Amino acid sequence: MDALGRRIAQGDLPVGSVISPEQIGAEYEVSRSVVREALRALEILGMIRPRHKAGTTIQPQAAWALLNPQVIDWRADGPDADTQLGELMALREAVEPAAAKITALHGEDALVTGLQEHLDRMREAYGRRNRAAFIEADTAFHRTMLEGAANSVFSQLVQTLLATLHARYSDRRRLFTSDTAASLDRHERLIQAIAAQDPEAAAAAALTLVRATGVEVLGTVTASEQ
Repeated sequence: MDALGRRIAQGDLPVGSVISPEQIGAEYEVSRSVVREALRALEILGMIRPRHKAGTTIQPQAAWALLNPQVIDWRADGPDADTQLGELMALREAVEPAAAKITALHGEDALVTGLQEHLDRMREAYGRRNRAAFIEADTAFHRTMLEGAANSVFSQLVQTLLATLHARYSDRRRLFTSDTAASLDRHERLIQAIAAQDPEAAAAAALTLVRATGVEVLGTVTASEQ
């Protein structure tokens, strides 16, 4: 499924084109049951639609489950990667300040300690220019902050927002830039606001962090700020 989904997301199989289970099975040298399972999964994601006597057709992007982490990953290296990242940054801009605000109302010592540990690991990885370690620590930082809100609705978006981070960390983009050190300081200010149990300061710090990331990565403000 991964290879087929990636081809659809990257435009190798254009909208409206027809694919057949026999064709896929022969191309990837897999059994009919594997093909059926893959097509069913892609249908659930809205990327394909089987039609009686018409075959299975590739659906327009508007029909896709665009917030699904796997779809985000597939699109991250595709022709509309920048568009997707800009739209996902707008989602982060809407959600993360609200989550930070709620998290700050708790300001639990264990949560603050966890955030600081993740940031320390980010600083260490940056110093060593260790891409994998930096991504892991940054992902853990944002997961901890989002889950700290203890909000069941936000919890449904955690994987989507983390997938947004990974889209930002696509191999086609530079990880470490001239703004990375300042970004780490912005993470620090977010921790300080949460530790002080200052919800307004935490929301402002999170918003600043997301907007600065949009400028760093895309060279422009996020869609919702325009």
